[in-house]
Amino acid sequence: MDQAKLTVRDLRRVNGSLVLRQIYFDAPISRLEISRRSGLSPATVTIVVNDLIDKGIVVESGSEESEGGRPRRLTTINPEYGYFIGVDCGETQIQVELFDLTLRARAVRKLPMSPGNTTPQQVVALIVEAIETLLAGHGIARSRIVSVGIGVPGLVDPATGVSIFAPNWGWHNIRLAAMLEAQLALPVYLDNGAKAVALAEMWFGAGRRMDSLAVLLIGTGVGSGIIANGSLYRGATNSAGEWGHTVLELMGRPCRCGSRGCLEAYVGAPGIIARLQEIAPQSPLIVEGDQTATIAAIIAAARQGDAGAAAILSSTTHYLGVGIANLINLVNPRAVLIGGWLGLQLFAYILPELRQIVQRYALAQPASATSIGACDLGQDALTLGAASLALEHFLAAAARTETEGSPAIAAGEAGHFRVANDREMSGLLSGSHA
Repeated sequence: MDQAKLTVRDLRRVNGSLVLRQIYFDAPISRLEISRRSGLSPATVTIVVNDLIDKGIVVESGSEESEGGRPRRLTTINPEYGYFIGVDCGETQIQVELFDLTLRARAVRKLPMSPGNTTPQQVVALIVEAIETLLAGHGIARSRIVSVGIGVPGLVDPATGVSIFAPNWGWHNIRLAAMLEAQLALPVYLDNGAKAVALAEMWFGAGRRMDSLAVLLIGTGVGSGIIANGSLYRGATNSAGEWGHTVLELMGRPCRCGSRGCLEAYVGAPGIIARLQEIAPQSPLIVEGDQTATIAAIIAAARQGDAGAAAILSSTTHYLGVGIANLINLVNPRAVLIGGWLGLQLFAYILPELRQIVQRYALAQPASATSIGACDLGQDALTLGAASLALEHFLAAAARTETEGSPAIAAGEAGHFRVANDREMSGLLSGSHA
C-alpha cells in the first residue's frame, strides 16, 4: 500500500484490523502488550480496544500484574458475538459447519451430492437447504451469522465470488457468491478449497508459526494452497496452486481438465481406481460408486500382503513423490502438509517410500529444509478453511467505525484491505496462533 496516499480513514481501518488480529491470535493480551507488539501508540490501542468492547467483539478477561502499577486488564475475543458458517462444496457431498467467533465448531450438516445434480442451481439449493436446516435445528437466528465462507474446487475469483472453472462439474464463470447471497441475505466469500485449507492450517493447524508452507489436498481431485511470506500466494489470476494439473507424462493419461498426463490423473482417486480396473476388472476391492470405500479396501489389502494392491499404491506414491519434488524445487516451502480424504488415508502407509522418492528427485538443499507431514485439521479441514475465509474478511472489516458501515455490508472494502493486510501483517500472522 502506498503510505503517501493513506487517508485518516484508511489508517483507522488498518490500525483497527491490526489490533483485532493481535487480540484474536494472542489473547488474552493487555493493551500495553498490544502496543508493544504492533508498534501502535498506547492511546491508539486503547481507543480501538474500547471500540471493539463497545461493539461486543472483544471482552475483558481478568488482569495480570504490572511492574509497580495497577494490574493490567486483559482482553480476548467474545465467542458469543456471532457465528461463521463454513461450506465445503465437495464432489460427493455438501458439508456445512457452524463456528463461533473463535472458530470453535458448534454444529455440522452434511448432504450427499449426486453425480447428476451438480448444476449451479442445484448446488446452491443444497447449500441453502443445509444452512437453513442447521440453523433451525439449533435455534440460531440468521441475524447471528456474521458471514459465510465457501470452498469450491477449480479456479475462483475471490474478489467477485465467481467460480471461473470447475472441470469436475463443467462450470464456467458462475457467479456463485451472488446466487447464494440472493437467497441467504448474508455476506458470502468464495475461494478455492485448497487455498482455504492452507489458510486454516497456517492459522490453526500443523502450519502454525510457519511463513512458508505447501498444503496438498488429495481426493477425487488434487490441488494445493501455497503460503509464502505468511500469506496465501495467489498468482496473477488466483490460479496459483493448481498443482494437480502439472504434467508428469507427455501424452499420458487423459485428465478431466482436458489435458493429458496431469498429476491428478495418477494420484487422484479416479486414477488409482482406474489402474486397479486395468489390472483386475472384476476385483472384489472395487465398491461400485464409492471411491472412499474402494480406496480403503485397496489400502487394507496392501497392508495384508496383496501384491497387486501394493503395486498400485507404490505406483501412486512414485507419481506423488515426483510431484512433491517438483513443488519443492519450484516453491521451496518450509513444510509440505498432505491432506484431503484420500491423502489422509494414504499418508501413514506411503510415508516411508514417499520420503525416499522425494529425496531422489528433489534438489538436495531445498529438500533437506522441507518437512513432510499430515494436515492437523482432519477430514473437516475444508469447512474450517472456508470459515477462515469469512474470518479473514471479518478481521479486516470489523474494526471500522460505525459511520463506515457494519462488517456485514462492507464486503468490497473488506476485500481490498484484506490484500493490504496480507502484506503488511504477514509477520504477525505467521508468528501467532489462536
